[in-house]
Amino acid sequence: MSLRTPRFGAALVATATVGALVFALPTAAHAADAPNVKITEWMYNPVNSSGEFIEITNLGSAPQSLAGWSFDDDGPVPGTVPLDSLGTLAAGESAIITESPDAVFRAEWGLGASVKILAGNTVNLGRSDQINIFSGTDPVANLADRLVYNDQGAGAVKGPRTQGVSGIPSSEAALGANNASLWQLSVVGDVESSRASTTGDIGSPGTSRFSAGGGTDPGTDPGTDPGTDPGTDPGADIDPNWASIRINEVSSDNGNTPVGDAIELVNTGATAVSIAGWLQIDSGSAASAATFSATLADGSATTVVPANGFVYFSSTKGLGSGGDGVKLYLPDGANGAAGTLVDAVEYTAGEAGADEGNNFGAGAIARCPDGSGEFVSVAAKSFGSPNASACETPLDNPADDPIPTLPCQPEAPDPAGALPVGAVTPGSWPGSAEVAIADTQCAWTTVTGPEGRDISGLVFDPSNPNVLYSVKNKSWVYRLVKHDGLWVPDTADGWAAGKQIFFPGAPDTASNQPDSEGLTIGPDGALYVTTERNNAANSIPLNAILRFDITGSGDRLVATDQWDLTAEFPELHAGNRTEANLGFEGVTFVPDGYLTANGFVDQSTGAAYRPLDYPLHGTGLYFAALENDGKLYAYVLNSDHSFHRVAVVDTGMGHVMDVQYDADAKRIWALCDNSCGVTSTVLKVDATGAIVPEVAYSRPASLPLNNLEGFAIAPSSSCAGGTKEVVWSDDGIYGAGPGSATEGHALYSGRISCELHLGEQGVPKPAAWDRKKVYTTGNQVSYGGKVFEALWYTLGETPGANATGAWAELAVAADGSTLWTPSRIFVAGDQVSYQGRTFRALWWTRNQAPGGVGGPWSEVVAPTTPGGIPAGSAATVYTGGEKVVYNGRSYQAQWYVVGTAPTAAAYGPWKLIG
Repeated sequence: MSLRTPRFGAALVATATVGALVFALPTAAHAADAPNVKITEWMYNPVNSSGEFIEITNLGSAPQSLAGWSFDDDGPVPGTVPLDSLGTLAAGESAIITESPDAVFRAEWGLGASVKILAGNTVNLGRSDQINIFSGTDPVANLADRLVYNDQGAGAVKGPRTQGVSGIPSSEAALGANNASLWQLSVVGDVESSRASTTGDIGSPGTSRFSAGGGTDPGTDPGTDPGTDPGTDPGADIDPNWASIRINEVSSDNGNTPVGDAIELVNTGATAVSIAGWLQIDSGSAASAATFSATLADGSATTVVPANGFVYFSSTKGLGSGGDGVKLYLPDGANGAAGTLVDAVEYTAGEAGADEGNNFGAGAIARCPDGSGEFVSVAAKSFGSPNASACETPLDNPADDPIPTLPCQPEAPDPAGALPVGAVTPGSWPGSAEVAIADTQCAWTTVTGPEGRDISGLVFDPSNPNVLYSVKNKSWVYRLVKHDGLWVPDTADGWAAGKQIFFPGAPDTASNQPDSEGLTIGPDGALYVTTERNNAANSIPLNAILRFDITGSGDRLVATDQWDLTAEFPELHAGNRTEANLGFEGVTFVPDGYLTANGFVDQSTGAAYRPLDYPLHGTGLYFAALENDGKLYAYVLNSDHSFHRVAVVDTGMGHVMDVQYDADAKRIWALCDNSCGVTSTVLKVDATGAIVPEVAYSRPASLPLNNLEGFAIAPSSSCAGGTKEVVWSDDGIYGAGPGSATEGHALYSGRISCELHLGEQGVPKPAAWDRKKVYTTGNQVSYGGKVFEALWYTLGETPGANATGAWAELAVAADGSTLWTPSRIFVAGDQVSYQGRTFRALWWTRNQAPGGVGGPWSEVVAPTTPGGIPAGSAATVYTGGEKVVYNGRSYQAQWYVVGTAPTAAAYGPWKLIG
């Protein structure tokens, strides 16, 4: 189906707050001189445009000088960002505060020189933040307006997530109320006349609908009192339960069945709703919308939709069978004109009724189920009654499934895009410009994906460069090997046709269908696969990481483990198929050793990452790539299926389709498809311990500009002539188009230099030791690849030369634990690692190796299971009551004991307890 329910329809219904949309705010008599500058729009994080912005508008009836005015975020401190340069705002005039350069912002949003802009703002907004506008220096008395928001919050602070789409007031009540729940996302063509910027973000910076009318003050003219003249109060009669009304069925057939060009509305609520004065238009503009006359199922006229009931009417504009739309508005615009969009739907030729060019039997399009489902074409109309029976046999639009020219069905790529402003400028591909087809034509058809498309993720076996794993969106994974220069399915162990994969539980092919997108190989040799939904419920996000044991020989794999991370991304709403398709696209395992060696900072603690703090997580982190925002999310995946987010990494590309840890280059690669020009960004740990973009590369010249969603780099053990293989996968198998040599192929093989000549990374080590320099207590130096700290004043003494000298060697294990070194001083309670074992100091000690009996160290033995009893150790000091396991039996110490093996002796230090 190519039916399109615009995202703005559902979003408005879900977030709009009841209240009239007015064009001039009533004010008290004699208040014309009082400052009335309010926040009227904001976008905290553009997806494609150059910078965020805040719009303020003078809603008063007189000009307002902004001399002495200022902006701050959650400080909030007057004077942080002075607004003096904006000069004076005329009544009804808006101004912009943005981080963009002035000329760039004007060009992106089509703003003329008359719009006042304060550019280059560096006090940036966050996802959870504040906007504070001050008219003077007093943070209380001069607070002109404030908006506190957090899209993950609750109550008054929970507002829309303005990422690439601006926030606008849903009604007059939102202005100055400091209630983010009264704001909603803008949509193209809404009452604010919102539009797309040249880069694709949506908003209406520079003007506000509340400034219309020149800022007249209806409160000073009793002749225009909106309380006594219903014609000037468009919101007076709006039913407060309006948001429960949805478009439920549409037919473009002209015949009276029950009326020509019929539209049905359903009330999803338990309270009857008045629709008196509501307006409707087809695909035209809101300005042309007209009122309609609705009827009940028995044909009687009505202006009320009964609770959980239906009404229908004939479109006020003829509906075209060749494709059209329906939009429903509240009469809350000026003088009762169309204002708030209640709901909308679009359809293509033949989908809502018989069409000469595409007649496949559709009589209408209908929501399945009523009021909440997606629109589908149905043969039988059901105006005035539920759609349940009609929905039992939905129709497929043949235009959605053209006759294929191949045994498989290539899919044309989505429109190409460009990198966002601020992304790392890509350089030339560091290898050959030529790529070669690397698979056989139509190689990836399966019983759940006969079209042969959707090869998404790729990863080389780190132990064998001659083995490549791939994943198909339709719940399949493959193990590939080289044959005659092409990657083909391995024929061993049940891999010949790929293996169908399932979420944990029964391998139910009807309901258990992971929308598998990316994969990596963990340190345990298992495959870890990301999903963004269950294909059996493809409008519901399910962002998860699944573990599969691939050692068996069967042709099905059921996940042994699942980490469901869906709740981490509330911006991807349930019921929205578009958003459900913007989840996890890739995943890669990054070993702890790389992270700790470079001083990676755990964002959840603000300190250096210590794997020791996460005892159930294994030996590394899993970085999942989210298509929606182009960021990598680093997680601890615990063996008990709990998880912990350690970091969020911005690739800068706006979108990301795959991610790979390059163990040879010691870097993380992120791939964006043609929405970013097929760009690869290489990330490193910087001097602050954050993972950041380091360099970016354009695609090789001969690689198609398609939806390339998979990317894998071979291990350097396969280097030949200074290069090694790189493989990309096209999830649409489109190639260069119909009839081209590449049509029907998913895999492309290229070459990349084995040495990329990347720079240094990581938190810098201390400066090198200088024989002629004086060092005092606490000074740190590097020497011989090690780090030392001065214990007292020293000059000329070589670090490490004397175990009891002035220098103590500082060393940390890959898991973040302290390593014992002879020259370091330890005191009672200090814990160290030594020869793979853990010890705790009993008193001050230096140059005494852990182990043995009677010394300053006691071994710490962890139980093999949580809450269990540890094994006994001759090097551990025990006190009365402590328990151990020895030779399969459990013992409890009777008193202080060390070096004595547990026995059941009647008068010994141990008591047998199990």
